Amino acid sequence: MKICVVCSYGIDNPGGVWNHVFNLTQQLKNKKIQHILVTPESKTNTYDRKNHYQIGKTFKINSAGSKANITLSPFINKQVKSIISNYKPDIIHLHEPFAGSLPISFLLHSQSKNIATFHSNQGTNLYKFGLNKIFKPLDKKIDARIAVSKTAENFINTYFQHVYEIIPNGVNAEFFNKAKKIDKIKDNKLNIIFIGRNDHRKGLNTLIKTLKKYTFDFPIRLIILGNKISNLNINNIKIINPGYVNESIKAEYLQSSDILCAPSLEKESFGIILLEAMAANTAIIASDIQGYNEIITNNVNGLLVEPNNTNQLAQSIKKLHDDKNQKQKLITNSNSYIKNLNWDNISDKIINVYKNNLNNKEIVSH
Repeated sequence: MKICVVCSYGIDNPGGVWNHVFNLTQQLKNKKIQHILVTPESKTNTYDRKNHYQIGKTFKINSAGSKANITLSPFINKQVKSIISNYKPDIIHLHEPFAGSLPISFLLHSQSKNIATFHSNQGTNLYKFGLNKIFKPLDKKIDARIAVSKTAENFINTYFQHVYEIIPNGVNAEFFNKAKKIDKIKDNKLNIIFIGRNDHRKGLNTLIKTLKKYTFDFPIRLIILGNKISNLNINNIKIINPGYVNESIKAEYLQSSDILCAPSLEKESFGIILLEAMAANTAIIASDIQGYNEIITNNVNGLLVEPNNTNQLAQSIKKLHDDKNQKQKLITNSNSYIKNLNWDNISDKIINVYKNNLNNKEIVSH
């Protein structure tokens, strides 16, 4: 079985889709399944593997209140056809199959079984402008469809009505659980960590406003992993902002944090970072939005707050600081939640989709 994994997004600004694709290809490697990975070109070659092909320069476009790096190059067809001709994949697995010219070109020229995974809660305005009708012939070439959550399924099903198999994102639980703590930030301060791009929809400004607006009777340290933010000062709060870091350092910061704050305003399809925090035994405060509230049950494995509600966010921070028993209960329940979401199990489900299609078992309707 030969798999060609196509990721629509460039890896310069890593996010949930890239995290999913990276872990899937790692599992394919571990399970000795022959595969290649194709992505748009990146300036920083952080994925240095012999079976990684980079095609087409990327452009940043607005997508669901965020910035997405995709290729719109019309000159990639020759390279795509060459990869298909030389590699002869049995399966082409496209992640966001209509996001840019790379997956579209693969669908257009594919003579393989085509599997598509849909990650987004909301995408660009392309569908709303009716371009989904243009994609209909390509949509018919897709043999099986996966959505990472019910939220993602509901969104894509608005435009392309099919049966979607829900296979959630996974987490490398052992990796995050066994990460070492960073000694220099393990003191009497409450460590609050935010991980993500500084896009409006991610809600970092809500967290910053909360820490500026309210007085806390205990010391706080804010850790921001993502974009570098200049001239950021919040009262007497110590701020650590190293920018984008690799997975190992991210795991160490999570292990060393007391609370992960995920204050997104809207439009999250899943939230891999929530699973990573659970694996690192870090308590979670997240916005009560679609995607996140599929993972977090309030007062069970995390705390949910109204989006952009600084008062609720402040009260939740104080609650987790003051009530150590409540905090530990959330962490214990989180550990139970992620038991079946390790990447070994999740990848097996995806591989079963591959095998079912190669065996000509119809698992979705066309």
